[in-house]
Amino acid sequence: MSDLASPDTPVGTLSNDVRSFDGTRLALRTWGPPDAPVVVLVHGLGLSTGSWGDVPESLADRHRVVGYDLRGHADSGDARSGGYDLEAHARDLAAVLGACLPAGRRAVVAGHSLGGGIILAAAALAGTGRIAGVVFAGSGGSGVTAPGLPARGLPRPVQDALQEGWFRVLRTTALIGRRLRPVQAVSDRLVRRAAFTDDAPEDAVARVRDSFLTTRPLALAGTTLASVSHDGTELAPHLDVPTLVLHGEDDPEVPPDDLRELMAALPDGEVVQLPGAGHMLPLLHPDVVAEHIARWVTRTRG
Repeated sequence: MSDLASPDTPVGTLSNDVRSFDGTRLALRTWGPPDAPVVVLVHGLGLSTGSWGDVPESLADRHRVVGYDLRGHADSGDARSGGYDLEAHARDLAAVLGACLPAGRRAVVAGHSLGGGIILAAAALAGTGRIAGVVFAGSGGSGVTAPGLPARGLPRPVQDALQEGWFRVLRTTALIGRRLRPVQAVSDRLVRRAAFTDDAPEDAVARVRDSFLTTRPLALAGTTLASVSHDGTELAPHLDVPTLVLHGEDDPEVPPDDLRELMAALPDGEVVQLPGAGHMLPLLHPDVVAEHIARWVTRTRG
């Protein structure tokens, strides 16, 4: 039986919004006592804070849990001048940490899917002064450059042209996907193949499909481009705090070779393999994810 959260599960207290560097409004939700150790949750592409399932509630008895929706996703506002590149998402995380952490306090930051790439980018951009430790739950730190192309070896103008063309394709695909949303059988097969194992419950697949297809097309296209336009392994050395990687052995988004490269590049990394699990670890295995996050909080405090 799955321990998937009900669609009606409360998603914490909707706190005051955070304004990021360019004025973009980020919607925050909080759980737990204000004076407890802080855990910040960063969700993945096309998802929302709700994709963490029961993880926040499981942690809330002894932790202050903070979740926020990425720019252009769910309840957050559309991007202002900063757009949707990875640096903008990284600066959003820095704004959230600055808003939710008292002076001198540090947080354990957990990222699912693209959330791991955002954490890596934030560490490269601003260091880890506000971060005590990191947990990747179903994340390999994102992908590389353009899909299927070794774009890092190409001249910069060629890279820019490829990325501009890929952005147009992504935006058009997102718009078409919204119009074809009633064709659930097709979209569910695609979502299941990309993020779930074959035996994942239908309601979980439907929740992810609905979240993905209701994300604004410009945000979806721009953030997708950000996720494939950097190499997480290159940024990993900047993450100089204890880092735990929870990896589903059947995760189609984080293949074993990518995981090995990431672990080799992390200064202080530990990996935990979850047999039979796929990509959506927080949604389908919230108790396991929450247990390991709590363990990492204890380790980093010590």
